[in-house]
Formats: sequence, structure tokens, C-alpha cells
Amino acid sequence: MTDIFIEGGYALLGGEFCKTSLKIAGGEIAAVDPGQEFLIGQLKDQAWLKVGGLGYTVDRKRQAGLPVINLDELLCTQSEFERSLQDSMHRTYAMRDAYKILEPVFEPSPIQSRSNFDEIFKWAPLLEQVAYKSAMRVLHVLDTLRSVVRHELSGTSGRDATSLQAYWQLVHALGQLILVASSNEARPWLEDMANSFVWETWTPSFVLLRERTFWLAAVAARSAAAFGESAVEGYLRRLSQAKHPMMIFDALFGLSAIALANPASKATIFAELLRLRDGNLAVARDHSVFLISFESAVRILSRSRGGHREFRELHWHAGSAKGMATRAAFIGDPTALSASGEYLGFSMLPFVVDSPYDEHFPKFPAYSDKEITHGRIAAAFRRAWVEEPASPVRRLLH
Repeated sequence: MTDIFIEGGYALLGGEFCKTSLKIAGGEIAAVDPGQEFLIGQLKDQAWLKVGGLGYTVDRKRQAGLPVINLDELLCTQSEFERSLQDSMHRTYAMRDAYKILEPVFEPSPIQSRSNFDEIFKWAPLLEQVAYKSAMRVLHVLDTLRSVVRHELSGTSGRDATSLQAYWQLVHALGQLILVASSNEARPWLEDMANSFVWETWTPSFVLLRERTFWLAAVAARSAAAFGESAVEGYLRRLSQAKHPMMIFDALFGLSAIALANPASKATIFAELLRLRDGNLAVARDHSVFLISFESAVRILSRSRGGHREFRELHWHAGSAKGMATRAAFIGDPTALSASGEYLGFSMLPFVVDSPYDEHFPKFPAYSDKEITHGRIAAAFRRAWVEEPASPVRRLLH
């Protein structure tokens, strides 16, 4: 599965192949003295790799006064350059080092360590678009695998569901890839992508939120917040058209995350939610889910922020070594109700949007199989994807 990150490996090769003068097909394309800094433009000049001196760094803006090589253009127009790059990959350990950084995303443990995420995230300008494309490929695999898991879990005990562990691993890889692509600085290309097609069942948050665990829901909130104000209209449209309870939940969840993470848009979103709540949008809907979701959103946006950052229900505390990677977050249900009658997934949002990105991860290795057992994983999957008989007390949201 790590081969879907091959483009990311190219991005991380940074400069090993061009620390001296480059000559392609007998013509000089860039004269760079040993030790001199220069720039490599990538992703249609949306990211710039500065090479030279003590190493290389990445930035979203071009630094004036330095020689420039446009990698995208060269790879398309200069076949000799691509061969030179391939030769360099074989001569150096660049590709091995790139894989070493990226591989933990797909390891059997649900998530990587905080330090490894930091190592990846500092390359976000180069990796984020590749990460999102890779996430969509993982999503296609999950869509295929889901029916297999469902079938295996339909047995008497469900203990023979060998595909369940693969699903658990991949769905957390999906979350980590989307998180890499969810910084505020990624918003320009995220906006372009969101506006390039008609939203049907897609939203920035839905593919993760529908799995119904707190950890994945927290990443879903980051994704919605990264798309920002440009996604508000899409979420409102999904809310007006939604016929499924989980889509109602998702639309209001996404709008709340955007409002909390983007203070300039909070008042507008809050006013629109109040207008819709007081209107007749709930007609022909699941009234309980609709009303509880609306009340949860309105309450969380009405509260003042500040003070000590914590969310006790999930054992989340500022500066914790576990970060948001607690057992309760991995297996708990964001559609569960709090003692005050609101969905806990909404209640966690202030903590999530106020936390550093790397606090989604633990400082130390993640949980062992003894702590998150096969049975707990199976229960989380069933909750999201196995329909149960209707109950007057509890109804499956997905």
C-alpha cells in the first residue's frame, strides 16, 4: 500500500540530484555552484523546495533572488532529466529515507507517533495534494473491503473476520492522510477542489465522520475547518437535502467546526443555524436527530472559549502524552449523548480546533492489541455499518 505515496517520495528527494550544475541533452538548464542555494518549484509553483547550504527546506512562497528549477516542467519535457533523477535515486538513499518517513502511516498499529507525524507534516506543502489523492484511493479500497468485513462479522462470533484488522488499519491511514492535507495553508487548492464538482454524498468530513469514532471525527473536524468558508454553502445545501440522519449530523458538525476554527465566519454561520432551526426544515426528517444535532451545534457555538483546555469524557488534556489518541477516542461513539442531552461529537469540537495538529497522536507507541481488542474493533464497525432492528430508544445513525 505504501507505493501510493511514490509521488511523495519524489517530493522528498529534494536536491540530491542537483547540488551541482545540471546539463540535460548537452544544454545547461541550471548552473548552481557547490553550496549555493536554489529553488525547485513543484505543484504548479504552489510549493518551493530550497536546496543548498546545510540541507533543504520547503515553503509555499518563492524566495526572491535564487536560481529556480521547475521540476514539473522538466519531468514533462526533458526525458534525460527524468533518467538523471532515477539514477540519483539509485545512487543515494533518498527514496529509502522518504519511505522511512512515510511508511508509519500504513503500519499495523492504528496511528503513528507524534514525532513521526511532525516529520511528515513539515513537508505538507509538497505532500498534502499527494496525501489527499492517496486518501481517495484508500477510500475506494475501504468501500470494497467493507462488504467483506460485514459478511465475515455476520457469523456467530465474528472472530473469523480476518479482514477487520485490515479495515481498521486502512481507515486510520485514511484519517492520517487527510490530516496531512488539512492545514489552513492548504485552503486555496482545497477550495478549488471543492468547487470543481457537485456535492452529492461527499463533504470534507463525511468519509471519516460516518465511521463513528471520536478520533476519526476529530480529523473530520480538521478537514472541514481547513476547507473553511468556501465549504459553508455546500454544507448548508447538504443539510437542506439530507434525508439520512448521519448526513444531517455531518452537515451541522462540519458547519460547527468551520465556525469554531474560523472566527470571522462564526457569527454568519450561527445566525443561519438559528434561522434554520426556527424554520420548518425538520419536516419529513428524523426529528430527534435533527433537533438534537441543531441544539448541539447551537449550544457549542454559544459557549465562551478559554480556560484550561480539556475534554474529560475522552481523557483529553492539554499537554498529555497520549494527546487525542486515548482508548476512549479510538472506540467511543461521537453520536452518543452527554448528560446534558447533546451529541458528544459536538462537545469535543472546541478542544479539537484549539489543539496543535500533532496532538492527534501520542508521544509514544500506540495501543497494543490487549488494549483495543478485536471485539472492540468489531463493535465499532458494527455500530457504523451493520444495521440493527429499530428500537424506540436507540436508532443507528449511519
